[in-house]
Amino acid sequence: MNYLQFLSLFICALLIVSCSRDQEENSKIDDLLQRADNLLDSDGLKSLEYAKTASLIAEKTNDSKRKAETYYYIAHSLNILEEYEKSFPFIEKGLEEDATRRNNLLKARFLSLKGYHYSRLHLYKQQAKQHQEVIDLTMSRKDPESVMIAALSLASLGLSYTIINDYLPAHQSLDRALKHAETVPDTVYHNLKKIYNVKANLFYYKAMTYIEQLKPKEALPFIHQAHQQAIVDDRPITLFLELYADYYMQMGKTEKAIEFYLLAIADKQKRMWNRSTSADLYLKISKSYNKINRYEEGEKYLRLSASERLIDENKNRKRVQAILENIEKEERTIKYRDYQLKIVLCIALFVTLILFLWKYKEYKQKKKELLSAQKIEIAKKKELIETLELKVNESFSEIIELAKKNSPTFWARFQEVHPKFLKRMLCIDANFKSSELILCAYIYLGFSTKEIADYTFKATKTIENNRYNLRKKLRLAPEEDFILWLRNRVDDNPPTEG
Repeated sequence: MNYLQFLSLFICALLIVSCSRDQEENSKIDDLLQRADNLLDSDGLKSLEYAKTASLIAEKTNDSKRKAETYYYIAHSLNILEEYEKSFPFIEKGLEEDATRRNNLLKARFLSLKGYHYSRLHLYKQQAKQHQEVIDLTMSRKDPESVMIAALSLASLGLSYTIINDYLPAHQSLDRALKHAETVPDTVYHNLKKIYNVKANLFYYKAMTYIEQLKPKEALPFIHQAHQQAIVDDRPITLFLELYADYYMQMGKTEKAIEFYLLAIADKQKRMWNRSTSADLYLKISKSYNKINRYEEGEKYLRLSASERLIDENKNRKRVQAILENIEKEERTIKYRDYQLKIVLCIALFVTLILFLWKYKEYKQKKKELLSAQKIEIAKKKELIETLELKVNESFSEIIELAKKNSPTFWARFQEVHPKFLKRMLCIDANFKSSELILCAYIYLGFSTKEIADYTFKATKTIENNRYNLRKKLRLAPEEDFILWLRNRVDDNPPTEG
């Protein structure tokens, strides 16, 4: 074995080992992301741990898609843990990946997460903007993942109308979301990743909108569907138990409402990793106890609500500040890009102007050189045109005289002078009668109804009826000028097969 053969074998071996290592790492990343997906709802901290481990491996590879996927699951887990200020940078990193720019579904997932992020911080204008972009990216796609992402954004957009108590467009968007989600069969839906199992959310949003309208009876079927779907999808049921409680409160069954509020609290406390507070839930329980004159319990839950609300306010202040800083950063980046674009456009415009001036100077020079020859040619053409015009004028005068005399040779001579007329009229309608064509010829020459009647020895009423029938046959609108219509068809337009 010579040196070159040995070197070739050594390089091949290195490539095989490298490919094998890449496949092993990719397989490990995919496995970790699947675990992160499985635990999103049941253990947010563990899901975050798996996603971060996958990200550390992916960062060492050149696989942009897998890197983006790991950023997505990190951001998603942090959102569930309500660590929004930590989540946002991973959303931005994911959106900057080449794979995300090329893949509309991946981009839509990040934007959907961003929209949810904004909604939790009550930045509703930014929320609506993100969800509309998601809808634009995914609504026309038929794959089940895109359908579910589009449905969720439609529902989220609908929910944003409830902020301003505009419930008609809210329900329209929510109904559209539910209908869109129904296009994915259950057998397909149940095999999707957890991130696409959003049907429970869609029913929840619909029920919640009715609850906000104080329409508990209309809400109840959707509460049932939301609760059942959450159980099927193995989702936490805290929100759905709370919704049942809201329903019972509006139906005047306060003790039943308290029972479900307490079940919601208990369900939430099962997930020790859940860092969100229960301030609003405690406040509802407090009001419920007060309504049935159990003021001691009401006071207890009011204190709990006030205590947790202080935590929320401190967290939200930091979160909103972090998000606003990111929004300002995005705006500065956009302005800088606009500034760069303006500079590039100005340079391009300047270069274009220089080229134009150079070409214009060249054109003027050529024009000057050709001017003498053109003058001679123009003079010859002018002489020829004058001769032709003289002949045309003579022919026109002759046809007019023949028309006035109702001469039997009028139609034949008219066709000689206007050879296009017959062919183009027959292209419009091959079933024209000779009498109709002759009447069209008179009209084409500009004769009035009375003049045509006088020259052809017919009653004016007859000519009017004939003109009316012709217009009807040609489907002319009442405001269309018959003479102009004929001349446009005969003189300007090429014949078409009719």
